[in-house]
Amino acid sequence: MIWENYGYPLYEVEERRDFREMLDKTCEIYGEEKSFFEKNKDDIYEGITFNQFRENMRNLSDGIFALNLKERDHIALMGKNSRAWATSYYSITASNFVVIPIDRELKDMEIDRIVSISKPKAIFCDSAFIRLFLELSLKYDFIKFIISLDQKASSFNSNSKIMLYDMEQILDKGKEVRKNGNSIYDKVIINPDLETSILFTSGTTGTPKGVMLTQHSICNNIYGMRKLIWIDNTKYFLSVLPLHHAYECTCGFLCQVHAGSRILYVQSLKKLADNIKEGKATNINVVPLLLETLAKRVKENLTHSLFTRIYYHAGNGIGAFFDFISGKENGRKVRRTIFKPVHNAFGEKLDLFISGGAAVKPEISKFLRSLGFRVLQGYGISECSPFLAANRDRFFKDDSAGMPLPEHDFEFFDVDEEGVGEIAVKGKSVMLGYYNDPEATKAAFHDGYFLTGDYGYLDNQGFIHIKRRKKNVIVTRNGKNIYPEDIEVLYDNSSTIQEIIVMEMVEKETNNETICAYIYPNFDNLEKILNKPKDSIKDEDLLPLIRAEIKENNQKISAFKRIHYFSISYDEFEKTTTKKIIRMNIDKNMKKYPVYI
Repeated sequence: MIWENYGYPLYEVEERRDFREMLDKTCEIYGEEKSFFEKNKDDIYEGITFNQFRENMRNLSDGIFALNLKERDHIALMGKNSRAWATSYYSITASNFVVIPIDRELKDMEIDRIVSISKPKAIFCDSAFIRLFLELSLKYDFIKFIISLDQKASSFNSNSKIMLYDMEQILDKGKEVRKNGNSIYDKVIINPDLETSILFTSGTTGTPKGVMLTQHSICNNIYGMRKLIWIDNTKYFLSVLPLHHAYECTCGFLCQVHAGSRILYVQSLKKLADNIKEGKATNINVVPLLLETLAKRVKENLTHSLFTRIYYHAGNGIGAFFDFISGKENGRKVRRTIFKPVHNAFGEKLDLFISGGAAVKPEISKFLRSLGFRVLQGYGISECSPFLAANRDRFFKDDSAGMPLPEHDFEFFDVDEEGVGEIAVKGKSVMLGYYNDPEATKAAFHDGYFLTGDYGYLDNQGFIHIKRRKKNVIVTRNGKNIYPEDIEVLYDNSSTIQEIIVMEMVEKETNNETICAYIYPNFDNLEKILNKPKDSIKDEDLLPLIRAEIKENNQKISAFKRIHYFSISYDEFEKTTTKKIIRMNIDKNMKKYPVYI
């Protein structure tokens, strides 16, 4: 089913064949307009024009070719959001190399596994990771070059045989090549249907899956997104979410190149409010946790006294009156006037929050909208480049994931008596498959439709509502994906734990999400360790042993994946006939013990 009624006409947007054409077309129209703003040494936002960005990209591309790398070679990219990251990504992909973006928050072991699978010949990274990749280059001989994104290569003392460069050196190489008329970049022809990026799921099982996306799929994804939501060259996007993730990379970087929008790079989350104000940001892509944090701060300022509470409720009432008599768009303008002090605190221009990664609480969206901000929720998955649905500027529902991506075929499989089925999609935005994993690729599709693993339904107005997740993946409020199996595998050889199931849990006192493990101990071993029969073993005997093991394994994984609570079962968990634990039958009311006391 391809949805056609979007409440009002879709916006007119030009399609782009590949990343080169996308940037060239933008330079034709907006070439002398500035974007890619970041703080200079005087702590002032400074940008470069799209033409300058393209020139830097071309120089860097020919600099990479000067290292004797060949088209389709893999190149890893790891660092904070920055102009250097963006330039590197564009140079790699527009030169027909394959980029491997890596999460800079991963543990060394997790990075090692991704490198071992993807086999990058060169690595662009922030200086903070140079030592790690130098160590990996001793382990993996396919790594030939390391390029520092933010520091001179001469500042590193290395006895490694690896060639270590910095960005300036590679740019200079490329400039010389182009000056002499020996450009390889200019002769490259992009095939937009080949993989251009491999996005790896973070994992510790040794087999993280690499999502293969093409320039065709990403360009088409941007095309569909812009048909739903109005994005143009007047918008200033503050880049906050990590660029290694498909969400920010497509929706907060490549989309802005497509539209000629301005990009501002945040310095840190601590400076978020300051950067919004200093950069005069109009738009921010967020995850629910970030949106909730901002809303909480604003709400505290509006409710800390009787006067501010009266001010807010009176202002909201006046706004509602104008919503009714002159329409919500005019009402929004009135709200922005009434709550001008709030908007001034954010630089006056902040207008739109686009949230993805997990569901936003409807009350958060309604509160921010009551102040004159706009909040639109979207839905996506890395395997689909990643955008699949969004609420529209003037047609939205806060409790929905949004309307289907235009020109894509959506189906709902295994629909239950409540009309809820697995969301499946077929279209140009869908990935090629998982890198070197034909079995996983085959399992991800049914009759040509990609199976999202999310269950939901489409209402009669065309809004997708997500009810539950088929997969075991836990999605945190800040958009991080936690794969329980990646944690559980750490306990495969445990002498104290026989069965473990990892699930999400909400702390009663704080209402914060955290990770809880449900454990069936290995009583055969524990009887020997404790010198007691199973019937005599109590929780008090087990707690120190289990705590110690969890603490040890927690150090091997990223902080957001760590177990913070556990429950002990004295009965084996219920299993299927194929001996798989039935997760949905786990008793979540078992007593919880904190790991850290």
